[in-house]
Parts: sequence; structure tokens; C-alpha cells
Amino acid sequence: MKDESLENSVITLHSKGWSIRRISRELGISRDRISRMLVANSALRDAPKSDGIKPKMKRASKLDPYKELISELIEKYPDITGQRVYEHLKQKGFGGEITILRNYLGEVRTLAPKEPVKLVETAPGQRSAHDWSDYQIHFSLDPPGVFTQVTFFSYILSYSRRQYIEEVEDKKQLTLFRVLINAFIYLDGVPKEIKSDNQKACVDRWEAGRPVFNAKHLEFATHYRFRPLTIRPGNPTENLKVERPFYYLERSFLNGREFRDIDDLKQQLQRWLESVNDLRKHGTTKKRPIDMYIHEHPFL
Repeated sequence: MKDESLENSVITLHSKGWSIRRISRELGISRDRISRMLVANSALRDAPKSDGIKPKMKRASKLDPYKELISELIEKYPDITGQRVYEHLKQKGFGGEITILRNYLGEVRTLAPKEPVKLVETAPGQRSAHDWSDYQIHFSLDPPGVFTQVTFFSYILSYSRRQYIEEVEDKKQLTLFRVLINAFIYLDGVPKEIKSDNQKACVDRWEAGRPVFNAKHLEFATHYRFRPLTIRPGNPTENLKVERPFYYLERSFLNGREFRDIDDLKQQLQRWLESVNDLRKHGTTKKRPIDMYIHEHPFL
């Protein structure tokens, strides 16, 4: 790469909030050289113009003092959400709105195209879905390099997208029944249908293309008056409304956050469910889950 082209790349990346360390790694040049290029560009930009034409001044942004922090967060947590970055900035004194942050993140991030998936919407109180997901988490009280496997249970109302998440010790059937009851209490009701993944706690086997549900799971469903459903084997997108909230859990809760121990994680998770997950604008409905839930609750 020619010097002029290289210098232009450095200036462009730095203007987008990239740290000098990240630019150095990306372009394969030393940090000292990058610093010299930026200093030279700054001197040239600030030099008086002899032809009487005033240089176009870049408008100051409230984000300017925080761009280095933003680039560090993106570098460390590539999938971190705008909401989580905003929370970090607020802790550092940022007084702007989240909108300008989201616009800035849209400029500095390159998102891969996503394959479209058709979602089937359901009526209020009609259906919910649940699933498990495992994560390796380092607790700050543990020695460096030591990770603990943590399993989360997610239960979500399909209409409102209001969600209940709990950390669990295992994926046994009794554990499933316990956390489902916790979800019913948390959301103050039970829908007409509850869809699971194709797990042994719910489904014994498939015959002629139809699931044969576990007898105890059927007893549980009869007691709480819901119709059990399950996804077909090999079709995880059927449970997309519960799979995607795990994706949001990863980006908004687990990314950019530290936990002392499992009890600290549980406390932070409860606060996050109420103060972030309930109050965010959902990407599909364009409404807050808590507002949609107010409409759905009478139908449970």
C-alpha cells in the first residue's frame, strides 16, 4: 500500500473511532508510525490557508470524548449491543441520547447480511416457548483462566416477547417443571400452548412424523391447562423467538459485564430483565415487551 493511501486509511479509521492499537493490528504498521501520521494530518488541517478559503470544520459531537472507549468495547466484545455500550458511557458521564450512539455504531460496524427467516405471529395469550443454553463464564473471584459452565433457561411469550430467564443447575425434568412454574408466577399466567425444543424432558420419541410426549410432561401440561408443542428435529428456526433472545442475552447481558460469583450473576440478571429487556424497543414488534404484555396479560 502506497504511503498516501496508507495515511488516508489511518485517518479514516481513526475518524471512525478505531483505537491506534486496533489500526496497528489491522494495517500491520507500528503504533508510533500511526501517531506520526495523525499528528501530521492534524497540523496540516489546522494550518492557515493562504487562498482565503476556510477549511470545513467538523462539528463536535458529544461522543468525541468517548470514541476511544467505544472502540475498546467493540474490540473486546464484537457483538455488544448499543444498549450495553450506552450503559458503559452513562457510567463515564455521557449525557447524550442513545440515538446518536446507535447512528455512530452503525457507521463503524460492518454487519454481515442475514438470511431472512419468516416468523409466524401468534395471538395474545396463544403461545410461549422455552429452551436451555450453556455458556462458559469467568467469575472475578475465580483464578485467571478458570471458567464455569452456566446454564440459562429462557421462557418467552410469543406475542409480547416478554421474557423470563433463570440460571439453572441442570436440564433435568424436575428442574424444567420448577422453572416453568417460576415463569408462570413471574408472568402471572399460562398461555394456551407452550412450545419446547425436542428435549427428552418433554418428548420420548417421534412416530409417523408426530411427537410422543413424555407421560409426566403431559400430566404437567394437563394440570396447568396448556397444550404441549415441540419443534421438529433439525429445525431450530421453529423456535426462533426463544433462540434470538438468547442471542440478545449474550450481546446485552453477558457481553461487557463482570460477575463476582453466581449469586452476583443472578442479581444482575434480575435487574437486567426488568430495567433493560422489558423496556427495550423490540426489533420486530417495534414496541417495548412490557407494553405488549399489558395487552397480552388478560388473555393468559
